[in-house]
Amino acid sequence: MNEPIIEIKNIVKEYPIRRGFRDLRGQGGVLDWIRGKKTEKFRALDNIHFDIYRGETVGIIGKNGSGKSTLLKIIAGVTIPTSGRVVVHGRVASLLELGAGFHPLLTGRENIYLNAGLLGMRRAQVNEVIEQIIEFSGISEFIDQPVDTYSSGMYVRLGFAVASFVNPDIFLVDEVLSVGDEEFQRKCRQRIGELREQGKTIVFVSHDLGTVNALCNRVFLLDKGKLIDRGSVSATIDFYLRQIGRAEGIHTISNDAEDFEAIFSHGKISLFYKKKEITSPLGIEGVAVHLQQAHPSSLGDWHVTRRENKSLVAQGTLHRLPLQWEWEVNINETTLTLSPFLNLLKDISLQALECRIFLPESYDQYFYAGQEGKFAPIQPGNLGWVPMVPPKIGENSVFLLSHHPQYSLLKVEFHSEEPGISITIGNTDYIGRARFVNCHLQIPETKHIQKAGTHSMGKIVISVVTKEQYEDYKLSWLRQRTITLERVEAKLGEGYIEFIDKNSKKNLTHAVHFHTQFRLQGMWFLSQTFLWQAPYFENGTWIMEGESQRFPIKLKWELAPEKDKNCLHTKIVCEINEEMDLEEYNISVGLIYLFDQWETRFEKGTFPEIPPQQIEYRHLNKIYNPSNYIEVRGNNLPTVRLFSNQEYTFRMSAINPEFSQYARIIQAIATPEQKSTFHLSKGQHLLFAGGIQFEFSDILK
Repeated sequence: MNEPIIEIKNIVKEYPIRRGFRDLRGQGGVLDWIRGKKTEKFRALDNIHFDIYRGETVGIIGKNGSGKSTLLKIIAGVTIPTSGRVVVHGRVASLLELGAGFHPLLTGRENIYLNAGLLGMRRAQVNEVIEQIIEFSGISEFIDQPVDTYSSGMYVRLGFAVASFVNPDIFLVDEVLSVGDEEFQRKCRQRIGELREQGKTIVFVSHDLGTVNALCNRVFLLDKGKLIDRGSVSATIDFYLRQIGRAEGIHTISNDAEDFEAIFSHGKISLFYKKKEITSPLGIEGVAVHLQQAHPSSLGDWHVTRRENKSLVAQGTLHRLPLQWEWEVNINETTLTLSPFLNLLKDISLQALECRIFLPESYDQYFYAGQEGKFAPIQPGNLGWVPMVPPKIGENSVFLLSHHPQYSLLKVEFHSEEPGISITIGNTDYIGRARFVNCHLQIPETKHIQKAGTHSMGKIVISVVTKEQYEDYKLSWLRQRTITLERVEAKLGEGYIEFIDKNSKKNLTHAVHFHTQFRLQGMWFLSQTFLWQAPYFENGTWIMEGESQRFPIKLKWELAPEKDKNCLHTKIVCEINEEMDLEEYNISVGLIYLFDQWETRFEKGTFPEIPPQQIEYRHLNKIYNPSNYIEVRGNNLPTVRLFSNQEYTFRMSAINPEFSQYARIIQAIATPEQKSTFHLSKGQHLLFAGGIQFEFSDILK
C-alpha cells in the first residue's frame, strides 16, 4: 500500500448544546457560566482514526446526525477538531454545502474564477477548463447573471462543475448525487467515475448504498459519532442494514434455520442466504409509474404494522402521489413471497406498477423463455439500463445463475390476476452495477386499478433452488414446446420453428428457421417480431398465437404432427382488425448450409457457394409458375419438402441469402396476380395450408 494521502488521527469533535434566550438563566446558561460550571456538550465525532490512500474511493455512510458531514468538513479544513489531528497531502476540492464559497453579487463566470482561485488555481489554468465547466453545469445561458438569481439546482450544478474540473488530488462530496434532476445526477455519477479512473482520491457521503457499493474501495460507517469498519464494502453495508436502528420502518424475518433472511427497511428488502447477501445493495423495491416518471417505494414514509418471525406487514405513503403501499412479506423455508397492495386515495393515472429485484454482478447467467444466456459485462460507458432479452407474454418465471459458488441459484416468479404482466431482465447502468429483474404490470387507461381504493399487484416469489430443480424445470419447459416426430424434433420458438435430427442431435434448420413474413407499406415484417403467447396443445393440434405490435394483425399457427411420416402439417390463419393491403407474404424455411440441391415441380438445380461479399437474397429459380412443393437434399441429409395443399397459390423458390446467414432458404411465395396488393377485409383469412416433411433414406435410418 502506498503512503496515505489523508491521515485522520483520533479525531474528536464536540459542540456545546445551545439553548434559547429564555434558558439563559437555566442549566448551561449565563449563571452557570458565571459560577464556573461546565457547559453540556454534544460529541459529534468520537475518537475517529483511519487513513485514506491515494487513488482510493471511500464512502461514508450512516443515519442522519451520525457525524458524516462533520467529518468531511474537518478533512476539508472548514472546521477544526476538538482534539486529534488531520493531515492532508494534496489539493482538496470539496462540495459540502449548497453555494458555499459563492459571492451572491458576482456572476456565475466570476464565481468560477473565485472558487477555482480559492482551490489554488491560477487564472490561466482556469481559462483552460472554464468552457468545460460551463458546459458540464448546463447553465451557459445564465453564466453571466449574478448567482443570487440562481435556483438551488443551478447552485449545485455550478458548484459540482467547478469542484470536479479544478484537477484536485482529493475530491470531497456531500450528498450531491441526490440533488438535482435525474440527468444531472447521471452526469455527476459519470464524472465521479472518470475522476476515479484518473486515480483521484474521492471521499463522499451518501445514503445511496448502490452508488457506494459500485464506486467505493472502502466504506466507513458512522453511528452516533463512532466509526465502524467491517472490512469489505459489502460487509459494512450488511452491518449497516442489520444493526443500525430498529426504527418503525425496519424489521428482519427469517426461516426456522435462520439461513434465509430478509431485512425490510423503509420500502426496500435485502435478501440473505447463509449470511451472504444475494440481492445487491439496491435491494428489492416497488415502483409506481405516473406521467412516465418512476416513483420508488423507498421514497415513502414507512412503518411496520405487523412484526413476526417469518412475516411482516408494512405500510408506506408516497409523498408525491396520493398512493399508499401495503406490503405483505412472508418467508417459508428458502422462499420469499412479496404481496404488494396499493391504496389509491383518489383516482390517478398510473401507467404501470413494478417490482424491481437487483442482484450482484456475480449472477452472470439466466434462463428465461427457453433461452439460456449470459449477461453482458457492465461497462463504464453504460449510462442506462440494458435489457438482455425482450419480455415474453405468458412467461412469468426466470432463473438466475452464478459461476461463483457463494451465490445460490435463484428463481423469480411473478403471478397476478391482472393482464399485461411481464418480466424483463438485464443490467443497470455502470453506477448501479447490478443485474435487474423487473416484474412489470402495464395498466391500460380504462383499468379499474386507476380508481380510488385498494388493489393487488399480485405476488412476487423469490426462491433459492437446487441445480436439480432448475434442470427439471428447464426440461419440462422444453417438453411443453417440443413436437416429437419419429426422427425429428420441432422446437416451437417465438414466431419460428426449429427442426433437429433426434439421432444426431444436429440442427436441420438454421438462421431464420421456419417462419412467415409479410411485405406491408414497402417493408418486410417477420413473424419473429410478433409477441407470442405460450403454445398449447388442443385436440391433437399444437396452437401458436402471436400479435403484431405495429399493425392490427394476429397470427394463429395450427400444427398437426404426423409422426410416422416425419411430417408437420401446418395451417396459418391471420386475423385482421381493419382493412389492409398486403403486397406479398411467404412461408420461409432457413436450412443448414450443407444442403446443396433443390427441386420444384418444374425444375431442379444446385445451390452455389455464397461469396463473402453477397449482402442480398438471390433467387435461384428461372421458372416461377405456381407449384405445390419444393425439395432440398444434401449428402448424408434427409430430403426436406415444403408443400402446400392450396393449388395455384404459391410460387416455390430456392434462395441463397446474404453471406452472414450462411444458410439455404426455401420459400412458398404468395404474390397478387392482377393487382399490386392483396386486399384483406376485416376478419380471418387462411394464408397457408400445407406443411414440412423430412424423408430419411435407409442409410440414414
